[in-house]
Amino acid sequence: MRRLLPLLAALLFLALLAPAAPAAAKETPAYVALGDSLAFGVGASDPTGGGYVALTYDALRKSDRYRDRGLELVNLGVPGATSSDLLLPGSQLERALNEIRERQEDTSSADDNVEIITIDIGGNDLLALVTSDSPCLADPLGPECQVLLQQMMDTLEENLTEVLRRLRGAAPRAAIIVLDLYSPLSGRGGAEDQVADFAVREINGVTEGVVSDPELGADLASVYPLFRGRAAQLVADDNLHPNDDGHALIAEVVQAAIEGREPVLPKDLMMPVAVEELGRPPLGEGGLQPLTAQDDEGSNLPLLLAIAIPVSMLGAAAIAGAYLAARGR
Repeated sequence: MRRLLPLLAALLFLALLAPAAPAAAKETPAYVALGDSLAFGVGASDPTGGGYVALTYDALRKSDRYRDRGLELVNLGVPGATSSDLLLPGSQLERALNEIRERQEDTSSADDNVEIITIDIGGNDLLALVTSDSPCLADPLGPECQVLLQQMMDTLEENLTEVLRRLRGAAPRAAIIVLDLYSPLSGRGGAEDQVADFAVREINGVTEGVVSDPELGADLASVYPLFRGRAAQLVADDNLHPNDDGHALIAEVVQAAIEGREPVLPKDLMMPVAVEELGRPPLGEGGLQPLTAQDDEGSNLPLLLAIAIPVSMLGAAAIAGAYLAARGR
């Protein structure tokens, strides 16, 4: 027994020198989703499994690309999030960048990187203009509201550009898909429908302009045209978020963008619905026809947008309340 003691002591000493066991390695590639209540799944009867992010993930992990390799979902979506929120310390963007870096630094597997990133943002930037303390609610035609409108558009463009720039720099090979907005009133008729549609098209013009920058390497998943005239069919009872059918439609559009194909749609969604509209007809993926110099010179965009913001949301006070509740205020 005494002769065994030196051997046991040596083994104990070697055990103490051995490096600590590494944290559990990430063995499969990942899909990271950033966004607001849409990414979170609000509007679906089962937000956890029926939101567009969950549906997209489920379809992808069953696809030929991931059936054997596996796929992990990291859904960072937060209800009420604005484009500015994405850039805050500890925000969705920071968490996404950490996820990307950790996987890249994990040498235990060569097949565990973030391969897919989706982003939906901008709707709450718009809704922030109809809170109870907003000058747009009291005087949508006043100069203060018009300044806020232009600032919101500029801020969205700057924030989205920065988010995509940093994601692309961190994950050069990942597919980055950005969603545009839909009008939750489309097809319901009346002035509210028309001005809401016009406002959404202008916001989508900002998104499309950013995504079209080749240096950012992102692709657009445009749901706007498919929701046109179909709010009653695709929007939930809150008159704002997609219902189950709406989330399923968004998921197919996103998956098609990821896979570089056209969406596979039900026949009733293949046919355009005639809707009343203001201004220019929607062109391009995001539904915006670029302004010519002549158009811009006489454009009444600030006026129309100033009207659109408070009028188009089926009761600004109720929706602003929902927005503040989502942000925990």
